[in-house]
Amino acid sequence: MCISIYWGDREGGKHFSIMKPILGLSKCSAASDKFIWNEEDSMEGIDIPVWIQKITEVDCSDEDCPEYCKNKYQGVFVNGINKHICYSYEVLDSICLIMKYDEIRKEYFFNGGCFPWNDTYRMTQAKYGEEKNFNDVEIEIRDYSDPIIKACEMTDFDFNFGHDWRKVSFWLKIILFIAFAIIGYLVYDIYATKKKYKGFPKGMIGVGDNHGIPGGNMGFAM
Repeated sequence: MCISIYWGDREGGKHFSIMKPILGLSKCSAASDKFIWNEEDSMEGIDIPVWIQKITEVDCSDEDCPEYCKNKYQGVFVNGINKHICYSYEVLDSICLIMKYDEIRKEYFFNGGCFPWNDTYRMTQAKYGEEKNFNDVEIEIRDYSDPIIKACEMTDFDFNFGHDWRKVSFWLKIILFIAFAIIGYLVYDIYATKKKYKGFPKGMIGVGDNHGIPGGNMGFAM
């Protein structure tokens, strides 16, 4: 599959006839005499595989191989002359493309893909016996100035900005432990204080030192 992209401004609206092609695209690999190509279709675009076949040699008996291929590789077993082979497939899952606007030329240029290693697409493992219609393939087009794209470039797509999150997590746990310990101590202290003065009349707080007052206690009205 080859994707060609056109763009237009707000004033032009969604009229394809006046849209401009994205620049910087290569010639589609299928744009040759070997394939039927519509005259009105652009021959420049981005090659995207719809599916990829994977061939895996396996070590199993003729009786066990079909089930082994199905369970381990989601694939189909083919008994070769001297080989046991599993054929499995990856299918297209999503497409993400980056476009960069040239202020001088007033044109958009293709600037690669959004995925690691500048990939333009992402595949997923096809499941054995499941029919795929590709109606759920997600297609994204992002501007080069998009903060997410900038973060990808800065962190090589792992979004790690230099912090060791294991250390941060460790210290957060220590801080939370100390905070809970302080809260627990305060709750206990309030409980102990209330229990200590429970025997005094309502509205009075007892003070245990004598201070020269007969009876050994002094009451303050509240």
